[in-house]
Amino acid sequence: MFILFDAYGTLVELDDFYGRLQRGFAQHGVLLCDRVVRAAAHKEMRHYMSNVLRARDLESWDGLRLECAQVLGDAVQEQGARHDLPLEVLLNILASAIVFRLYPETREVLESLQARGVPMGVLSNWDYQLPLRFEELDLARYFYFVLSSSQAGLEKPGALLFHFGLEYIHQVQPDLAPQDCLYVGDHYEKDVLGAQSAGFKPIWIVRDQRDLPSGETPHDESVTIIKSLRELLELKLTRRTS
Repeated sequence: MFILFDAYGTLVELDDFYGRLQRGFAQHGVLLCDRVVRAAAHKEMRHYMSNVLRARDLESWDGLRLECAQVLGDAVQEQGARHDLPLEVLLNILASAIVFRLYPETREVLESLQARGVPMGVLSNWDYQLPLRFEELDLARYFYFVLSSSQAGLEKPGALLFHFGLEYIHQVQPDLAPQDCLYVGDHYEKDVLGAQSAGFKPIWIVRDQRDLPSGETPHDESVTIIKSLRELLELKLTRRTS
């Protein structure tokens, strides 16, 4: 048995992203209501997620950050809030607003799974800085590997990204079959259907609140659904032998 985790929406979330954006704009004399902030933030987030595969190194990551800052500034104006903030200021506002935090139960669950000898890894649609983010959050120590889509040049829900992750799993458990790998994620299409397409067993975490709705949440009785990572501790997991 091996457990692979998605990152955003599963292990970590943004810390008051909308509030930080709102305060950032206010510091430059641009007062925005909650509706405008959320609409602009969602457009920026979608642009990032649609283009994250390009952010494979510092130069390409910086380029995507500039694009996202421009999208954010344009989206604010599309909502009727005028401003003349330069791109550099918009970038600083956005960068200051992107602060990640763990879900309340994340560390407790990872500690418990690690103590039980359950091997774990991370495979997520993210830019090349995902391993650094996990180091900053003191999360990397729980996992054999932390892999981003930009590192692989592949994205969920494509089965090839899961096959890429399986290659790393086989460095830990060489004979493990895909059906003995659990994939825990919050997005039905990208995580549940993606894992199934690769032969993995999906665990779908459906939280009550999200920064950005993670696709549809159809009724699917064939999939194990949890509302908290703590429910993983109730599953029968096989202890590693190597």
